[in-house]
Amino acid sequence: MSSTDDEQLARLCEVLNAHHVVYVIFGSFAGRLQGADLHTVDVDIVPDRSEYNLQRLCDALNSLSPRWRIDDVSEGLRIDGGRLEPRHILGSSIALGLVTSAGLIDIVLEPAGFERGYDDLSWHAVTVDVAGNRVKIGSIDDLIRSKEILGREKDREHLADLRARQAELDLERGRHRDPGDDLGLGL
Repeated sequence: MSSTDDEQLARLCEVLNAHHVVYVIFGSFAGRLQGADLHTVDVDIVPDRSEYNLQRLCDALNSLSPRWRIDDVSEGLRIDGGRLEPRHILGSSIALGLVTSAGLIDIVLEPAGFERGYDDLSWHAVTVDVAGNRVKIGSIDDLIRSKEILGREKDREHLADLRARQAELDLERGRHRDPGDDLGLGL
């Protein structure tokens, strides 16, 4: 990660944690935080969907001057009413893209393969330190599953790096993964 990426991620996590937002960082950035060599431009946040948590999320993001992320408009577009509100998040079945002072952010309620979003991901999430902030990030296994389901070109490109990092982590933990496991054969 570049120092700018590090600084922006640290700022984002600091603000989310200060507002007591319950969330998991997912997507390629979560893979990067676990040592995978992935390239991405945004941070995917999967928040708990409770009304109170979504309000805390909006309050946190509003402190980062959010704007709608639109292709070909680098500074984004002004949010209607000037402030992000839970209704903006709940009305989106896919990623809600934002441009903020802490970088590009996607809010994702239902990542591919995890229809219950935060509730599904939090079980296997890993806690890491990001510049003094404790942050839950999606597990490598969950990232692989989601990217396999998405099947986009960029996701297919990331799978090799994620699987290589998964194998390294398994060796570090002294865990052997049977190749048949990937096929659901349980060999």
